[in-house]
This record gives sequence, C-alpha cells and structure tokens, in this order.
Amino acid sequence: MKIVFLGAGSHFFESVLLEISQTETLHGSEICLYDINRERMEVIRALGGRISDHFKAGLRLRVASELADALDGADAAVSSIGVHGPGFAWHRLDVEAVAQLGIMQTTGDTVGPSGISQGLRIIPIYLEIAAEMEKRCPDCVLLNHSNPMGAICRAVGKYSKITCVGYCHNVAGAMLTFSKMLEVPASDLDFTVAGINHMVWLLSLRHRGADVYPLLRQRMMEREMEHGRHFTRELLELTDLYMIGGDRHIIEFFPHARVADSVETIPYGLKWRSHMIAEGKLTEELTKEASELRARAEGSVPLLLPEGQTPEAMGRQIRALKFGPDLLHVVNTRNDGAVSNLPPWAVVELKAVVGMHGARAVSVGEMPPQAARWTLAQIYANELLIEAAAEGSRKKALQALASDPMIRDFREAQQVLDALVVAQQGRLDPFRKAER
Repeated sequence: MKIVFLGAGSHFFESVLLEISQTETLHGSEICLYDINRERMEVIRALGGRISDHFKAGLRLRVASELADALDGADAAVSSIGVHGPGFAWHRLDVEAVAQLGIMQTTGDTVGPSGISQGLRIIPIYLEIAAEMEKRCPDCVLLNHSNPMGAICRAVGKYSKITCVGYCHNVAGAMLTFSKMLEVPASDLDFTVAGINHMVWLLSLRHRGADVYPLLRQRMMEREMEHGRHFTRELLELTDLYMIGGDRHIIEFFPHARVADSVETIPYGLKWRSHMIAEGKLTEELTKEASELRARAEGSVPLLLPEGQTPEAMGRQIRALKFGPDLLHVVNTRNDGAVSNLPPWAVVELKAVVGMHGARAVSVGEMPPQAARWTLAQIYANELLIEAAAEGSRKKALQALASDPMIRDFREAQQVLDALVVAQQGRLDPFRKAER
C-alpha cells in the first residue's frame, strides 16, 4: 500500500498514524507526506517513525516535495488541508471584514461569508489534487477531513471520477452526549441521521429497539442546557428534531445569526470568532498542541497512546475501502436516493456501507419537510459555491452569497464579496469586480 497524507503537517495525522499502525493489514505501507509547510511535515514524519516502531508496523515514511510525486501510484489519500492561514490570520481577515457590514460569524468554516470565502479558496486546491489523481492514481480513494466538508466532497465528485469520502466526528460525539442524558451505554443506541456536514438532523433514536427520542426530547426540555446548546434546544422545540453540531456551527445556517448588531449582542452566549482567536484560545491550543507534538516526535516524552479509535477511524476506513470487509460508518458521501426528497447527486452526511465499492449511503427515506426545507436550501447554495470556485465566476460567487442565510439582500451580497476580496489580499482575485 501507498498512503498519501495531504496537508501532512496537520496534527490530525498523529491519530491517523496511530490507527494505521494498529491495523495489521496496513503494516509495511509506504506513507508519503505532502505539505507546503516542510517544518511541520518533518515533525509528523519523525512522530510517525516512533509510532510505527512502537507497534512494529514497518511503515516506510517519506516526504515528497511535489504533488505529482506524492500521488504517483497511491492507493489511498487522506487530506487535512486548511486555508485559515498562520495563526488563523486569513480566517480572521474574513470574519473582521464582514463584521464591518454587520455580520457576526461564530465559526465561519462551512457557511456564511467566511465559509464561502474558505470554499472559494480551498475547492480549487482540491480540484487540482483530483485532476492529478486521475492522471497518477485513478483508483485511489480520497478520505477528506477538510472544511467546508460537503462542498469539497461534492466538487471532487462533480468535476472528477475520484472517489471522495468525508469524515467528521460530530455524530459520534452527539451519541456520547445522548448516552449520558439517557443513562445508557452509547454502544446500545441505534440512530438514523441525515443532512449535510455541520447541519445533521437526528431522525430516530432507539435503545435496544425501543424509541427513546421522546425521552431525549423531554430531558432536553426539562434540564438546564449546557452552554453552546441553547439554540439547538430552541430548534428542537420548534421542529421536534435535534440538530447535531452545536450552536456555534448550526446557528449560521439560519437567519438567527443576523440578530446581533454588534459582537456584544451575539445571542445564546456565543462568541464572535475573531474574539475567540484574539483571546488566544484557538492559537494557544494550537501552540500547546504543536509543542507537545514536537516533544513526542523527538522522543523527549512518551507517545500519546489512546485506548480506542477516534470517530474517524482512518485505519479501519482505509482497510475497508481497499480490502474489505464492509463496515457501517457515518460519512459524507453521494446521496444516490438514500434520502428520497434530496437530489441524488447531493453529498449528505449519514450512515453508509464503506467498502471496496466506496461508501454507499444507507436508505433513510423521506426527510421530514421541516428538515428538508433548510437542507435543500444549503445544498443548492453549495452548488453555486462549487461552480463559482471551479469557474472563477464572480457572478456565481454573488449568487452563492445571495443564497446564504446571513445575507439580507442582493446589494449586500455584492458589498460582502468586495469586502472579502479586499481582505484576502490577492487570494480571491478571480472574484474581483471588473474595472469599467
């Protein structure tokens, strides 16, 4: 096996290396690392060597300086590419630029002006990767961990023949929350979910065959909700459906995100994204993680050996996709009729059978109309975003923004796009307004 890490300096790859090293079928694989940040990539390479030695996995790690070399003859590629910039600097430019226009983002990696800016900048990178894969490893599977997850996976499927499957940990985390609220083991819960990444609806919940969704709803309504789930509860009360993802993600899919007229009046106790960065929470965590990661790579501290698999379970996923047997997992993949009232071509997050055929969505049936209304709107907004990014089309970028729940009118869409273009200092030049 040749397994490629794209964006290989990402801390995410520590868990990927741990899981590959504990998957016997993948022992002896070549792990090829590719990243524009050579220093961070070398840390992951050194750490991978220690992990491989610990598990006697016989992994052969090397660094590639060219994308073509990295992908040549690859069997699987795992991606964790970001366009937030050093210390979230580029991300912060988006957030602060649109705040001047009255738009206060709380996350900004999937939806809203900042999410759209991120999509416009990252989708062309993934299309370049997919084109290179078609030439050098057409049977290679791309396992994506980047955001905006659904838009990236759809773009790869729309413009190439490469199999792309997206992975997120939110549903697995939600099941742990439900198990605590219901006082039952998470492993005893069976569920049906469907939606798009960061906007996933819980459609059914059972414990040993018994419907426990009404009990979950009752307990959520009766108890004091923890911070970050107040809007989630309000949505549950109105729609009778729980949305997975947490307030700071899901509020941005709804007009409620425009209630605030300043960063001080953001509702539900949520924080402005730029304040989160400025306060150091995000950058301090990354700095601490980077320092600890380097120490493990150098061998000055013991390896971090978790007891179980992460929700993404990359080792098992790669094994299933390339060798089988099939496994059931929540992924982002093509709908193909699984949710009958969503387009077959749409990328949805739901249970799928993952195997040598790719990831085949498990049938859900019709999504309730109160869920389908919001989900469909975002699917088609994403389609405009994807086409704008692929074509470098200002018109379609404006259409994508005009479809976004945070944008109030068409004139504002133009103001926002122009503000993003200026803020990104050349990184959004294809979308710059033509001079007359």
